[in-house]
Amino acid sequence: MTPLYLSTLNDIEKMLSKGDFDQALSLYVTLNSQNSDYLDSRSGKMTRSRFSHIQNAANLARRDGYTRLQFMESVSPRLKKSLALFFGVEFHPFQNELQKPSFFYIPDLPSKPFYQADEVEGLTDWIVELQSHKDELLNVGKRANVKYVGEFENVPATETWDKLRDEWLSTHLLKEGKNCSAFESLSLALRNELENAPLAFCPPHAPEVFLSVLKPGSYIPPHYGISNCKLTVHIPLQVTEDASLTVGEETFNWGKANKHLVFDDSFIHSASNKSDKERAVLILDVWNPALTLNEREGITQFMSILSKWNEGAGKLMNLDRGLG
Repeated sequence: MTPLYLSTLNDIEKMLSKGDFDQALSLYVTLNSQNSDYLDSRSGKMTRSRFSHIQNAANLARRDGYTRLQFMESVSPRLKKSLALFFGVEFHPFQNELQKPSFFYIPDLPSKPFYQADEVEGLTDWIVELQSHKDELLNVGKRANVKYVGEFENVPATETWDKLRDEWLSTHLLKEGKNCSAFESLSLALRNELENAPLAFCPPHAPEVFLSVLKPGSYIPPHYGISNCKLTVHIPLQVTEDASLTVGEETFNWGKANKHLVFDDSFIHSASNKSDKERAVLILDVWNPALTLNEREGITQFMSILSKWNEGAGKLMNLDRGLG
């Protein structure tokens, strides 16, 4: 350990003894950028001093994040609960044992696996308007060449998921709330239509709008989405009755009607394409209709602040995960 590193640790201990927690956190952020191994509980010998510093850094980061995002407490009782849950201040069980969002959960938010499009304001009319652009969207889907599994974090190291890398392809039109290059290549009429979509806007996590292509014989294993604050919409472009989607314990088979699907992907879900043709759908994010306008605005602000915070102190929040 270098003299500069030891000096930083000494300065941190001085700040902690004085109760200057903000400065101590700032030094921990600097320390982590200098040598992340010291604050990584998975590497090196775990001394008592190092154990304490890892716990201190994580606790100070959570304290700082909670303070920055405390405005959520005044938005609504359930967003107050979601903030406490996010930072581990309180524990709130999932309302359904089949529901387990991987990132952000809002307790007391009514939810179910499948929804009707008319439960989402403006969605039914928008889907009708989009039908005249189906051929153009399908042509974009036929050119999909990005391996969508690469968009996931912490993909399970299984043979099924590894095989899926070459079988699930995508083309993004919007990502993290921003237009992608493929969007700019669309006709003006289709671009205007997409800009009028009733999307859930909370970058960098939503909205996404993309073409999803599942090759013949493919299977997407059960997994969870990131949050119950939004729903996922699948609009069929090329489907058969041998393609299906299972959400929770309910399975939907695409039929001749080619009906669109609206579902809560915070429930465990999977998909398969047992046909000899590719399954192509347009996928987009919309708000959970139970959220009020104030709650939607609060979530948008929450995600924006959190994204910036995660570039610094937020990296320390889970350092103590796994410590005894």
